Amino acid sequence: MRKHTSRRGVLPVLACGLAVVGFAGTSSAALVLNLNGTVFVTDNGPGDSDPALGRINNTSTIGGFGIAITVLSSNSPGNPNLGSLQITSLDLVNNNATNTSLSLQASDTNFTLPGGPSNPMRLDSSAGGTFTNGLVGDSVTFQSFADPFNGQPAGAVSTPVLSFSKAGSGATENFNNSNSANWSRGPGAYSLADTVSMTLSPGATMNFSGSTTAIAIPEPASIAFLLAPAGTLLALRRRKSSR
Repeated sequence: MRKHTSRRGVLPVLACGLAVVGFAGTSSAALVLNLNGTVFVTDNGPGDSDPALGRINNTSTIGGFGIAITVLSSNSPGNPNLGSLQITSLDLVNNNATNTSLSLQASDTNFTLPGGPSNPMRLDSSAGGTFTNGLVGDSVTFQSFADPFNGQPAGAVSTPVLSFSKAGSGATENFNNSNSANWSRGPGAYSLADTVSMTLSPGATMNFSGSTTAIAIPEPASIAFLLAPAGTLLALRRRKSSR
């Protein structure tokens, strides 16, 4: 059973009615959305409008930003193909009178698949979106993290930062990129996290999506085993053709 982050206090945040909760590091064991380091929304807790486990929908106003997240999702404990932490759609608008920055972090624990203890892994990070009605220099960064020892938020392993800046004067400008980093499983469960940081000009809006995935890398012995049937079939064909 997934454990929820314990709440140390609840305060109103503007008109959104979200809860500010304590974040107890590795004692947490749920999907958590961290908004600007001050507001924490846990799966099925205050601020989450999606009743499904492993999914958070949130609409709020923080630091002068209008925020709508549809959907933040995790597939913990994972499946034989991948462990996944996804921001399907993040919509932001800067309602401040000046350039303003905002950060969001998503994290989850207790991934046991894919792979097993000490299995070599690859952490894939992918992000994309659209700047709208902004100025040259509006920017966003995205970075993915994994922790072989299941800490929350994960931070032991990280991909290089993906950075995007609005370069043209057009009303809209698209962006996307991806990268990866290699790591290894620990003796037990692992955790995943990702961070989005953006700076937008007054009135600017942005749509963003980001993906963090953990994929098992077959070990040399496994690769040889998988290739063996193909090699045997090729040898049989050669024997038949030589007759």
